Amino acid sequence: MLGKCVGTGSSCEVYEWGGDDKVVKLFHMNTPLKTVQLEYSNSSVAWKSGLPVAQPFEQINWEGRHGIIFEKIVGETLVNRLFERLHTFRKMDSELRVFARVLNEIHKTTVLDIVTDQKKNLKSIIGEPILFTKEEISSIHAYIDRLPAKRQLCQGDTNPNNLILRDRDNKPVMIDWRHASLGNPAADVAEVCVMIEYAVLPPETPAAVEEFFQKSRQAAYHIFIDEYCKLSGATEEEIRSWYIPVAARSITSGALPNEQITKLASMIRTMLDYSMRET
Repeated sequence: MLGKCVGTGSSCEVYEWGGDDKVVKLFHMNTPLKTVQLEYSNSSVAWKSGLPVAQPFEQINWEGRHGIIFEKIVGETLVNRLFERLHTFRKMDSELRVFARVLNEIHKTTVLDIVTDQKKNLKSIIGEPILFTKEEISSIHAYIDRLPAKRQLCQGDTNPNNLILRDRDNKPVMIDWRHASLGNPAADVAEVCVMIEYAVLPPETPAAVEEFFQKSRQAAYHIFIDEYCKLSGATEEEIRSWYIPVAARSITSGALPNEQITKLASMIRTMLDYSMRET
C-alpha cells in the first residue's frame, strides 16, 4: 500500500497510500506516539470545524513507524509559488492576501477540543538552544509571559511551506496542525512576517532573482500584514511584539541556514534589550 515518497519534513516523510486519493505521513522512529496522536486530534478538530485542511482518516503503525493517513492534496506550497514569482519577476500580492485570509479564517473559528496552551507550547519548543545563554533564554521566557494572552485558535506553525494551493481549483489548504493551540493569533501572523523580513534565499539563487527579492521584501510584508489587519482588526504593533518568541521557535527548527539564524538571533537580542529598558 506504500507508494512513492511525495514529500519530506524535519520529522517525517509523506508517501502515496493505496491509490490516488490518500497519503500517509510516516514519522521518524524516535517520534513519541503522543506527538502523533496530538497531530491527528488537532487535524480532526480543524477538519470537522470546516477549515481548509486535509482530511485525516486514521492513525497507523507501518513497520514500527507511527503514521497518519490523510486526504491527498495535489498542488504547490506557497513557498514554491512565491519563488516561481520571483523567477519570473511577477507580483506576489494575490497569494499573500490568500494566506492572510486563511489565517483570519482559522483565528475566528471557535473550537472546544484544542487544549494546548500557546505560551507553554512556545516555551517547550524553544527549549534551551545553545545559541543563547541561560540568562537570554530566561529573558525570552519572561518576555513571553508578559505578552497579551488570548484564547483563540492558532495554527501554531505558519511556515508558508504548510500552505498548499491545490491544483484543481487553486484553493488553499493548511497542513501540519501538530502545534495548534489556544492563544494570541498575532503569533501566527508574526511567524509569516518574520519569514518575509528575514528569509535568506539559497546560495544558488540567480543574482537578478536575489535583487528582485530584496527590493520586493518590504512590499510583500506590507501586503500581507495590511490584509490581515484589515480583516481581523489586529494592529501591526501587536503582531510585531510576537517576533521574539516566533523567531526563537524558528531557530530551534533546525531548518534554517546559518546566515538567517544569525540575523534572527541579532534581532531577538536587540528587541530583548529594548524591552528590558522599557520595563
